[in-house]
Amino acid sequence: MILLLLLIPTALWAPGYLVMHYPELTEPLLNLPWLTLGGTLLLSQVYHQGRLGFLVIFTMMLYALIQSQLQVPLHLEGKRLQFWLMGLLAPLMVLLITLLPERVPFGRQSVGHWLLLLSGAGLMLLLTQVAGLAQSLTQFLTPRAFLLTEHSPAPVLMLAWQALIAVGLWALYLRRRDSASMAALLVVVGLILVCLGFARPMISATLLAVVGVALFVVVLQQGHQMAFLDELTGIPGRRALNMALKRVGRRYSLAMMDIDHFKKFNDTYGHDVGDEVLKLVASRLSRVKGGGQVFRYGGEEFTVLFPGKAPKLCQQHLEAIRQDIADYGFVVRANKQRPEDEQAGRKQRGQGGGKTVQITISIGLADRSGERSDPEAVIKAADQALYKAKKAGRNCLKLA
Repeated sequence: MILLLLLIPTALWAPGYLVMHYPELTEPLLNLPWLTLGGTLLLSQVYHQGRLGFLVIFTMMLYALIQSQLQVPLHLEGKRLQFWLMGLLAPLMVLLITLLPERVPFGRQSVGHWLLLLSGAGLMLLLTQVAGLAQSLTQFLTPRAFLLTEHSPAPVLMLAWQALIAVGLWALYLRRRDSASMAALLVVVGLILVCLGFARPMISATLLAVVGVALFVVVLQQGHQMAFLDELTGIPGRRALNMALKRVGRRYSLAMMDIDHFKKFNDTYGHDVGDEVLKLVASRLSRVKGGGQVFRYGGEEFTVLFPGKAPKLCQQHLEAIRQDIADYGFVVRANKQRPEDEQAGRKQRGQGGGKTVQITISIGLADRSGERSDPEAVIKAADQALYKAKKAGRNCLKLA
């Protein structure tokens, strides 16, 4: 979204200047959205981002409609109605695509998604080509479609509807925190700007090219999350740890830790509750101070990396977080009773409705030294120190 907002001023000003002074650039500018959106579509397939792929396909359909039907004065017969319907139907289509299940565009299970796209195109064709319907819609919309400014053909009715959909998509993104919701919001924001400045030369080409770039960044970000972030806990995973160890330098300390009696806890309360424990521990570990970087190593094991720190400087921070987890008081509830955030959890805690259990972790701490010059040796030493902590009664920290 920030990238889109930063590029908008250039997209609004540059096309008119370039076309006026360098008319030979007109054709490349018109083809630019196909390049940015096409590249994004290919990348979304690499990362299996189905909804995002369909959003890109719909944006390409939208651009094709504008270039083939609306590059004429809007006062010509039927063109203003086409413009209005595009502005009203397109945001709704974007919202519907976002709400559909995740499906790869060119897979067998994506028939429903393609039917939605074809239905939208068919509805647009029906409403504009059937004389009676087109006339009725024009008579209905004309008195209500007063313009926002004399320099823009976009009516307030259209802009208000688009803004309402954008607010809904923003709320959906805040709830889901997924790439498809953000991509949908970017498409609708781009559409609003295209409609608002439709009288400007090359506006659809430049703005939808910018939307394509923004969507490309969204796909890259999602790919990064898939590669480096643990899906359950949301913290960096083992691959991210390996990358961090390659660039950490010659001096660092590393702590290996795991949740005490986690297998027994899983067997007693179930894997769903066990997953909630993993999320809790990851959340508390992420608060570690002293410059510690937290990673999920695998299973119930976590790693904290302290670049440039000796073990004695790290010990107090690890002890503080170990004590914080032990003092938390995890309440075992059914999934439907479990609060969605920590603030709600604090309100429910102490009000009954579940058994309170203590979650503890054991920690082994090691640093890079002359005898442990490579990361594998440091991890092994921290693992051995973790084993000492387990033998010492758990819920404690031991140095290598």
